[in-house]
Amino acid sequence: MSRHAPRRFSLAAAGLALAASVLSSLPASAQDGMVWEYHRYVEANPLDTYLGLSYGIPQTDAVRAWSRCNIGANWVYGALTLAYDVSNLSKGDNVEVEIMAPGYAMYHDAMVVKPEEGTWGISVALDLSDPLWGVMAGQNRLTYQVPGGAVEHLPLSGLASHMGRYISDCSRIGDLRG
Repeated sequence: MSRHAPRRFSLAAAGLALAASVLSSLPASAQDGMVWEYHRYVEANPLDTYLGLSYGIPQTDAVRAWSRCNIGANWVYGALTLAYDVSNLSKGDNVEVEIMAPGYAMYHDAMVVKPEEGTWGISVALDLSDPLWGVMAGQNRLTYQVPGGAVEHLPLSGLASHMGRYISDCSRIGDLRG
């Protein structure tokens, strides 16, 4: 297993809006109707462009995972945020998360995010060339866990059809036109 170096990043308001509820604690029956979607809103200023994947119930606040394309000081990256019970941690705390899928197991540095009262999760900054993107596009499910915490499962069915566009658009975010 390898470890990625910590990276500084921020979540923009559009990505935070997707985090309105904690879904890792919902029973499976309440998660019915969740699908992967790709949202693309291109603005003249690339810093105002929104490119994002989400796994949830369309047109609701019921979101379990999302990724937002971000422009950092020296790189463009995807911030992958996963619903997780980090109620015993503080917003901004640094944690490790182990992400596992067939043929893949890696620890990533993550940050605790709590954008709204009663919502929480972990966010990982991933380079667009990180192998996790390909793993996510090629598998049906992955699991993730903060050491000592519960193992969570994330369905990936339906993600592959969106992943290529997301990574391609994100890698050229500065050149996109409406």
